[in-house]
Amino acid sequence: MRYLALLTIGIFGWTIGCTTTAEPRDQAQDSQGHMEGMDEMDHDRGEHAHGEVDFPTSCSDEAQESIEAGLGHLHHMMYAQARPHFQEAAQVDDECAMAHWGIAMTAFQPLWAPSSEEDMATGKEAVETALRIGAPTEREQAYIAAVDAYFSDPDPPAKDRPADNQARIKAWKSAQREVHQAYPDDVDAAAFYALGEVAYAMTLFSPDEERDYTREILAGELLEDYFEHHPEHPGLFHYLIHAYDSTELAPRGLEVARQYDQLAPNVPHALHMPSHIFVRLGLWEETIDWNIRSAKAAKDQPLNGAHSMHYPHALDYMMYGYLQLGDEERAQETLEAILEIEQAQHHFAAAYGIAAPQARYHLERHQWEEAAQLQSRNPAAVDWDEFPAADALFHYARGIGAARSGDLEQAQSEADRIDELVQTLREQGDNYWASMTDALSQAVNAWITYERGDTEEALSQIRDAADLEEAMDKHPITPGEVFPVRELHAEMLLLEGLADEAKVAFEHSLERTPNRRNAIAGVERADEAVASDE
Repeated sequence: MRYLALLTIGIFGWTIGCTTTAEPRDQAQDSQGHMEGMDEMDHDRGEHAHGEVDFPTSCSDEAQESIEAGLGHLHHMMYAQARPHFQEAAQVDDECAMAHWGIAMTAFQPLWAPSSEEDMATGKEAVETALRIGAPTEREQAYIAAVDAYFSDPDPPAKDRPADNQARIKAWKSAQREVHQAYPDDVDAAAFYALGEVAYAMTLFSPDEERDYTREILAGELLEDYFEHHPEHPGLFHYLIHAYDSTELAPRGLEVARQYDQLAPNVPHALHMPSHIFVRLGLWEETIDWNIRSAKAAKDQPLNGAHSMHYPHALDYMMYGYLQLGDEERAQETLEAILEIEQAQHHFAAAYGIAAPQARYHLERHQWEEAAQLQSRNPAAVDWDEFPAADALFHYARGIGAARSGDLEQAQSEADRIDELVQTLREQGDNYWASMTDALSQAVNAWITYERGDTEEALSQIRDAADLEEAMDKHPITPGEVFPVRELHAEMLLLEGLADEAKVAFEHSLERTPNRRNAIAGVERADEAVASDE
């Protein structure tokens, strides 16, 4: 890869304990289960190293220092932690328009979810203030115009929130491209433009469109061009990983991923981000090691007295890794840590990160009766009504568990509940999560059909459900589908003695999610079944 020759930070092969920033493996793993003895001091501002940014503005020296601190956190997508720095810049320099630009930039999260009404109001107010104060340089005016493009209402108005977000992301991406073209030596302009391309590509995820990586490759290669002169810039590392967050492109991001912690050794999201590449390549030990550190850092840095979304996000990736290694003891400890969360940031990533590992724990272990008894909407740290796609994961686990345990009445009830949540998502215009959640409902219904004896129809249903789930890539919020429907399809084929077809289905699943334990075991079982028939 051409960027490998450009990086000046030493490349290393990851081993826990081999750097001064890592904990010994045993200590780190002990800390993740119950996280006992950690200081619960409030570290909302996140006073820790985050790489190097050089972002000149016309603001006072004191405001400039706060702006660059905020920008460092912003590039790590530590939005809540970045905002106080920009607010401080605004307080110490009431003529600093760029402080309000920074506040607006923390009010939308292009890769995660559409902005909330509260964030939208915050962003619009910050942009209005920046425009009222006025920036004295054309460069600063260009940056403010770019964020204004996001917070300006689309004309004509969009039909729903996701469509509105897509229009805003597209406008911001186009405006950031203009900033980049006007200031080609400005690494931040390039980084934000690259992020815009990746974010806009995500809004195009649809079961009706074949995945095209053109925008991601453009973004990744653009970022690579800046490493030689900006080897410690957080945006280059972070956005390159997002650009290459796919099974097809992940090898391009591996070396950069393994270096990210040197840049920001105590930033929760920076410690987590490399695992986006690791899970795409089936590197489970690295996925676990980095998320142990991310979870610990996140717990050390609560947000307004609650766990930030980065904590359950890391635990979900840890759970995924432990289950792929068959380490049930550590998986159970991770489950206990999830259930101990009493307060969580109000964010979809937090809700998903709490629900998904609970469903994974039972389904991945094929403990169907346990899955059927999973307590839904637990713990109460989340307002589950606000996050239907996360809520549906409980019912998916319960439904598959009940169907495979023979309780078809409960299974049907769970499938019906998922259908209600799909309808809610459709009414919200959330096509991506509506489709992904619909695949879960179809999978539960397929297994109900199978248990009722209609094998041919069940196989047709489960195949269609798997096709729907695979029609779109996974969202960056998740390390992977809770229990891939394609694996359920393969298992049903195997139960019916269709070992050759089952092997093909398991292998197809492994192409999307390499090195998954259940799929590998499924291929072996299929081979054994074929051999026994010969």
